[in-house]
Amino acid sequence: MFDTTAIKGISNNMNEKRVHKMINDIMARQFEKPKGILGKIAGCVMFFENRKINRWTLQYVQPSPGERILEIGYGPGFAIREIASANKDITIHGVDVSAKMKEEADKKNHDGIMKGIVLLFNVDIHDFAPGITYNKVFSVNNYPLWKRPHESLVNIRELLNKDGELTITVQPREEGADDETARRLGVKIKEDLLMAGYNDIKVSFKKVRPVLTVCVRGRK
Repeated sequence: MFDTTAIKGISNNMNEKRVHKMINDIMARQFEKPKGILGKIAGCVMFFENRKINRWTLQYVQPSPGERILEIGYGPGFAIREIASANKDITIHGVDVSAKMKEEADKKNHDGIMKGIVLLFNVDIHDFAPGITYNKVFSVNNYPLWKRPHESLVNIRELLNKDGELTITVQPREEGADDETARRLGVKIKEDLLMAGYNDIKVSFKKVRPVLTVCVRGRK
């Protein structure tokens, strides 16, 4: 006779896996383009999880007085607020594909916006054409979501001043990601930057829970 208890246990386990995958898929879509109540939850998660990574990234960006800086995928606006509050004589712009994140970031950066230091856009970096150039461009945990990475990297290069620098930081978030995933990602981003015409490329790593984080920098 079949052990119906064992079969039922396997069935329950499969159902749990399906539910877990479904939840992960829903939240993944929210991290890509947050909206509604789930988008607000995703924004809060991004805000708290990215703080340490943002600060590490800004150590490489090194915002300086008189510079114009662009963040790609600003999310709830943490890094932009950090830059604006610590540097008065600076201009910080941001682009994000999520209208919900723009609402959240507008609230967090109200003072900077009122002072003319901060300007946020709801647009894909691939389509961003502000008519000005930037000293530095950076992105944290957003690069894997870009629909057309090569074309976007080429566009960013056009947006940079001579010798301007692009900084891309990513902590792998996909299921099963580990430190080796981050190392492979570092190689891939470096290759992508080379293909888009960037020079003087540097790759750095930082151990941040749950897995290694990679930061890749390249100059125009």
